[in-house]
Amino acid sequence: MAECGASGSGSSGDSLDKSITLPPDEIFRNLENAKRFAIDIGGSLTKLAYYSTVQHKVARVRSFDHSGKDTEQDHEPPYEISVQEEVTARLHFVKFENTYIEACLDFIKDHLVNTETKVIQATGGGAYKFKDLIEEKLQLKVDKEDVMTCLIKGCNFVLKNIPHEAFVYQKDSDPEFRFQTNHPNIFPYLLVNIGSGVSIVKVETEDRFEWIGGSSIGGGTFWGLGALLTKTKKFDELLHLASRGQHANVDMLVQDVYGGAHQTLGLSGNLIASSFGKSATADREFSREDMAKSLLHMISNDIGQLACLYARLHCLDRVYFGGFFIRGHPVTMRTITYSINFFSKGEVQALFLRHEGYLGAIGAFLKGAEQDNPNQYSWGENYAGSSGLMSSSPELCPTQRARSGTFDLLEMDRLERPLVNLPLLLDPSSYVPDTVDLTDDALARKYWLTCFEEALDGVVKRAVASQPGSVDAAERAEKFRQKYWNKLQTLRHQPFAYGTLTVRSLLDTREHCLNEFNFPDPYSKVSAAAWGRRGAVGGGGSLGAQPGDRLGPAAAW
Repeated sequence: MAECGASGSGSSGDSLDKSITLPPDEIFRNLENAKRFAIDIGGSLTKLAYYSTVQHKVARVRSFDHSGKDTEQDHEPPYEISVQEEVTARLHFVKFENTYIEACLDFIKDHLVNTETKVIQATGGGAYKFKDLIEEKLQLKVDKEDVMTCLIKGCNFVLKNIPHEAFVYQKDSDPEFRFQTNHPNIFPYLLVNIGSGVSIVKVETEDRFEWIGGSSIGGGTFWGLGALLTKTKKFDELLHLASRGQHANVDMLVQDVYGGAHQTLGLSGNLIASSFGKSATADREFSREDMAKSLLHMISNDIGQLACLYARLHCLDRVYFGGFFIRGHPVTMRTITYSINFFSKGEVQALFLRHEGYLGAIGAFLKGAEQDNPNQYSWGENYAGSSGLMSSSPELCPTQRARSGTFDLLEMDRLERPLVNLPLLLDPSSYVPDTVDLTDDALARKYWLTCFEEALDGVVKRAVASQPGSVDAAERAEKFRQKYWNKLQTLRHQPFAYGTLTVRSLLDTREHCLNEFNFPDPYSKVSAAAWGRRGAVGGGGSLGAQPGDRLGPAAAW
């Protein structure tokens, strides 16, 4: 998450809107090469999507056939490594408050060099409200897209392309996020989108889905009733109040109704028998925190039960939840999860998405890019340019819960070849290539993060040495050091930021950061020299290591 500095101190939304400054290398990256745009504008947040081309160095390995030769005697290497310039496709997604939309559009207009399109795909309720502003600022025609179609397309895209996109929430676990392995067949599933109201959609294939139900009791209900009860107008402030409340002070529980007899009914005494039930008879005032917590429980339980009933009716066992009501808030996810488990007796699973806030923008972009058929490619998350899943624990980093002046980022790179499941696997959905889950194992996580931190100096030296003719290699290597160090510190506090943390994902993150600063293979010189010395150990790509690099067991990778 990148902070956006303000040069003024205006108190109104308009004055703040005019005063912010946006560093192009941190927020709207590679904007000069942007080719196509899409935008999703909700009630409070805007999600902008654009496509760009990125030129960077790529290490290519060419193998030789030395059959019949004694390569040890002739000192002929079995391969050679060459570095080539390549242009690849990248998708950028930026999320920010609507307060900053005019400043962001001005920034894009000032920094946009050229674009191939004259149209911007737009979805969300704000697509109508801000249509004239977008067309005036960007000189692009706004083409409005259906909200639900965009959500479904976006959901299908992230489920197919981002490993560990979906997770279950378990309150008492450490950490609380339990990521799911990508299933080779994501269909069918139920998508419950909780915005102002609730929409429930059955998704059967890439292009076949059906709206099967919904409710008027959703996020807007929580916001509206919460404002009346607490006099708090901001949605995130309501969530913050709820996180500090005790709903049992307001709600009537089963044990309040039946006393000790609730056990004969097979019910827990802590179950809510009547939301706000105590407020009718208690002769006292209730705190804003307790009322907000009771309200959040009431609406979340109602949505969970409704989703469960529709899932059972249509014989579905996977329910994905999205929409601005979720926002990664732990109480919301816990209550919905509990409700689903309770009413389905564990047969239906409540799943949440790391990038649920981007679904509409991704879908709108895909609608505008249909002629290029982006679904024929595989895409991978670029960890170097993505914010990652923010922590829901207030004690870890309180500023991460603040929305004002912050921007969330997601970047995805097009892979060279489509990814497919290995046909030799008996059950691809249950195959886990990593032997150690560092998200779950705190001791192993501390050990491996320390290994990578201690190896960083060696990697920086190798990166500079791999490009002796470059005048700015040392400067770029220092930028790599800072970025990767920051990523490692983030993963110390939020090991779930990019899904399940493994040694492989740490290596991927390092490689992404190296590529970001044009170091495709810091160990190419070492590898080439190693083959010139019999008995030497060669490193492979950016995964290799030398004894002086102090990477410890990671050298085995």
